[in-house]
Amino acid sequence: MPVTIQALELSGAADKIRSAGFTVKHGATMAWGVDHELWTWYFKETNKAQPHAYQVNRDEFDQILLNHAASCGVNVHENTKVDRVHFENEHALGVEIDGKIHSAKFVVDATGQQSLIANQQKNKIWDDEFRNLAAYRYYAGGTHLPHDAAGNILVESTIDGWLWKIPLKGGISSVGIVADRDQATEAIRANTVEQWFNDVVSNSAYTAKFLTNATSIGPVTATRDWSYRAQSFTGPKHCLVGDAACFIDPLFSTGVHLAIYSATIGAAFVTTALENPALAAQAAEAFERQYREHYSHFRELARLFYGSNRSIDSYFWQARQITGEARYSPRDAFVRAVSGQTARGYERTTLSHGALPSSFLSAMEDIETERKSRRESLYLANVADQFMVSSDVELVNTALFTGERFEESTVIRRDGMNDLSISPFVIAVVSQLARAPSSMPDLARRLLTSGWPQTTLNVAFQATIELLYVEGIIENTVS
Repeated sequence: MPVTIQALELSGAADKIRSAGFTVKHGATMAWGVDHELWTWYFKETNKAQPHAYQVNRDEFDQILLNHAASCGVNVHENTKVDRVHFENEHALGVEIDGKIHSAKFVVDATGQQSLIANQQKNKIWDDEFRNLAAYRYYAGGTHLPHDAAGNILVESTIDGWLWKIPLKGGISSVGIVADRDQATEAIRANTVEQWFNDVVSNSAYTAKFLTNATSIGPVTATRDWSYRAQSFTGPKHCLVGDAACFIDPLFSTGVHLAIYSATIGAAFVTTALENPALAAQAAEAFERQYREHYSHFRELARLFYGSNRSIDSYFWQARQITGEARYSPRDAFVRAVSGQTARGYERTTLSHGALPSSFLSAMEDIETERKSRRESLYLANVADQFMVSSDVELVNTALFTGERFEESTVIRRDGMNDLSISPFVIAVVSQLARAPSSMPDLARRLLTSGWPQTTLNVAFQATIELLYVEGIIENTVS
């Protein structure tokens, strides 16, 4: 995903990835939603700064990152199996290799789906809502989507589940199937995984056409029951990153993205824990909260993706339709899943092609109508109206990710909303209103009296009040 490039910039590896010649990916093309026609969304629609990403060959991509780590001074041991992490109470003190303990100041578990620490501590939780099976193989030749969609992933819903086709460099394509675990297992036992795979692909409307004259490379590989999370991502001297902590269904290219994202904030956590032990506990809490929020966002998107598809009428899709719509009544589920994630944005395009639960649509409309109404009412407010901090809002001192480490900061925390990092000026505004309700003129005078210059108020005061009011952080006591 494009945001992954930003993380690679921070690590210094981005130029090496750019020069590797990976297929440029501008977005995704899907046969999914309310009908089976192809439609496309592009990263550039919501990300002007980074309008593309790459379809990477994982063996080469991973090797580039490993070599980059070595060039930065990391002591790399290949073909070396860590048998277990050595703990005393909750503290990770090192790793055991061939019966010998190698001590460490901090242990980062990046063991992927092996999930070394989670399995060792027996706290790996499987996700019952994604009881699927995946099978995949590679092909040489064939054709791809036309024009600027040539590098896109193709996602096609089928009777059995859904297919992906990913164009890799060198004329190679990765083709995979995500299907119901039990149904697929039964079909495979009745024949072979190869025959089942070929049958599903050949019966597809689009994928099969792109593989005309393509040659399969190697056997079909199958994996099942892959969606899970660990009960804890951190400890006093360790953290879990990437698939070692959690994994969701392979929609939206989240595997590599979550790995790179969690490694980035994990590196900051390690740096903070070693440099500033007094802040380590807050940094651990912030790391775990941010990673879980990120994971939960994509998990909710995956649930909605499955639950809103109507382009194929089959057991697979009917079984995954969202029922019990009452669960969608809480506002926070939607703010976290969609509205609060404007940096990615494309999810609104994706979900708009499906038959979404009525309660989801209703909640989204309520949120957007409320924001519009609040913005309009603010302009109609009387100059003497009193404003105050909403009752479910608090200022919390915590650790904040700043790029290379976590630093002490203050955030706005509210039920149903991701922590909002704020500037010193916003802290001052919210703090003043938390002490006592105030009209806008009185608030401005209080800020001036406390030392804020008039130039800052001229630039930031009105925009700050509007943002805080529209988001429900502050309320007009009159209304």
